[in-house]
This record gives sequence, C-alpha cells and structure tokens, in this order.
Amino acid sequence: MSLHIAVGVLRRGRQVLISQRREGKPGAGQWEFPGGKCEPGESIQAALRRELVEELGIHLKHCQRLIRLRHRYPDREVLLDTWLVDAWSADPTGLEGQAVRWVDVCELSAAGLLEADRPIIKALEMPALYAVTPPDVSMAGLKARCSQLDFEAMVRLRLPSLSDAAYRALVLDLWRVDGPHLVVDRPHVNWDADLPAGALSWHAPARQVRAEARPERPVWARWCIASCHEADDCDAAMTWGADALVIGNLRATPTHPDRPGIGWQYFRQLADARGQPCYAIGGLAPSDLTVARWAGATGVAGIRGFWS
Repeated sequence: MSLHIAVGVLRRGRQVLISQRREGKPGAGQWEFPGGKCEPGESIQAALRRELVEELGIHLKHCQRLIRLRHRYPDREVLLDTWLVDAWSADPTGLEGQAVRWVDVCELSAAGLLEADRPIIKALEMPALYAVTPPDVSMAGLKARCSQLDFEAMVRLRLPSLSDAAYRALVLDLWRVDGPHLVVDRPHVNWDADLPAGALSWHAPARQVRAEARPERPVWARWCIASCHEADDCDAAMTWGADALVIGNLRATPTHPDRPGIGWQYFRQLADARGQPCYAIGGLAPSDLTVARWAGATGVAGIRGFWS
C-alpha cells in the first residue's frame, strides 16, 4: 500500500512551523510538518491547499517544491511530496486541537520530528544556490563574489592550480559565519585545526563515489556532496552516504562541450524521491531556481552563470 502525502513547510526567515501529533494517532506527541494524503483524483497542490485550510486555517498564496522522498512503514509506503510555503493568509492555528510552534531551522534536529520527516531538515538547512568557481577566476574576483553572498549560498572552491598550503590559507581567509558555506575538494587537508566543526563541506566527483574503494566521509565535513551524471552515479552516491547530489549537466556547457545536456525530464527521473537534496547543474544561473524546483531540484548549481 502506498500513500501520496502533501507536506507544507511554512517558512518565515530562518523559522519553520511544526505541529504535534495528537493522542490516539501513530507517533503521538512527536512533531511533524503539516499536511495529509491526496484524495483520489486530487492534485498534489489541491491537496496541500485543502490540508492547510483544514489543519491551520490558512490560505496558500505561493509555494515551491522542496523535496520528494519515500518512507517505508511496516504496513505501507508513503511518498512525501514536500513544498516550501513562503506566502499565506492569516495566522496559522491548530484547528484540529494540535499544538503548533515556530522553530529555527538549526534547531529542528532536536525538535522531536517523526522519522519520516527528518530528511526534510537537510533540504531546509542546505542553501538553494551552489556556486562553483570557474577555472579562470581571479583571487580578487573570488573574494569580491564571496563577500556578496550570504549564508543562503554555497561556494565550491575548485582551484586545482593552488598548492594545498595556498588553498588552505585561502579557505581560512574566505570563511566567515554569515558568509556563504564553503565547499572544498581536498579531504586530505587538516581542516578542523582552525575552523569550528561543520564549517566546511566536501564535494566528491562521481569517479570517487563509484570507485570500488570509496573514500571515507571526513569527520570535519558538515555535508558530503557527490557529482552524478547517470543513475548508477546516483545509486553509488546514495550507497556511499552522500548528503546531496549534484546532477547534470542539464544543458550543454563550455566546460563539457562533448556532453549533451540531459534536460529537465531526465533530471527529474534521476532526482525523484531519492530522499536527499538534489542540485541541477550545467548552463544554469540563480534565475533558474524556480523551474529547477518544479523539476524536483532542491537548488541549482553553476559555474559561469553564478559569477558574471
């Protein structure tokens, strides 16, 4: 038995709304994101609108897809079709007698969420924009761009021409609490000596996660991110334990002129219901985020489109 569940994550700034399961329901006392199952013949957005009215007394004004994931219970499987709700009318109230509260995203892991809802936390924590340094970026240009970005973005420092010492010094120079989250590609460098735990993440290429001897997750990495081009890459990354997949290239790019773009339809096939944040990459810019989310992406990654 499989149920299609519409889930709405109401977000205001860094806070999201959660509601408590009532007595007599499975998981009573635990917390969850509002939502409920689709009725026969009902679209996912219609179900979301109806559930938000019935549970919270609010009318949906704007939402965008956040993540799709599957969760197996002993007697059934549920597909959680999760939407980020960023505009609504009225104040949310627990109309069915359930307690509701606003929680900072960084506190969700300790909020007592249902096991099925816990993968949604990662999709909320990870920034929607993922900039990758172009091969011809200057140090001045890199520092200027990082100073413009805030915590809602990530930057992958792909700078093969730098020595390990120069690379490490640059990371320490760029890192700041309110700046973009930095992603490195040198797991062998000692990063935890001068930075707090979780300050950096690691991006692994597809060839590494598909290798017979896969690399271990670094203890200092907040997230481990894997590049994926085909279904086998995605499967290998999931087996390895990647926290997010970067899937592409979506369109033909100067970086890979011999590799045709996979297009949004195939991207969705690869990303659909894997239960981890998925980023689309390949000829994309921040302006592509809306259409990417409709195709099942948590965010967009890019090279030149993020630096012009």
